[in-house]
Amino acid sequence: MEEIIALSIQVIAELVLNVIGPHPFDFPIRKRTDEEPKVIWPANIRWFAIGGGIGWLSTVFIPASLLPVMLLRALNLLVAPFLSGYLSLLIARQRAKSNPFIRPRNHFWRAFWLTAGLATLRFAYAART
Repeated sequence: MEEIIALSIQVIAELVLNVIGPHPFDFPIRKRTDEEPKVIWPANIRWFAIGGGIGWLSTVFIPASLLPVMLLRALNLLVAPFLSGYLSLLIARQRAKSNPFIRPRNHFWRAFWLTAGLATLRFAYAART
């Protein structure tokens, strides 16, 4: 029973770190006064690279993966970008009510690719416990 509880806590911790981690990058300091771009794929390549850099840097400070089971690590790699993107989409929809220049779709993809980069590098380079 203890092992199941510990594993559950590890899954939640890793998922929360991957899902919540990118959101400080998604909040602009100033209020948008111009429309967000419609074509965002070049920026998404940069966001993936930034996420990869953060993921690599995180292995310096947290070298061990919080998830000991390979299946859970792979599941985290697949699920975390979608959850992060969806959370960002919800926040952007709320903010778009007061600012018509915000495109929630852009925020979904920004968070998705940043988290995908972070999770991919953590998956590849974090030490397995």
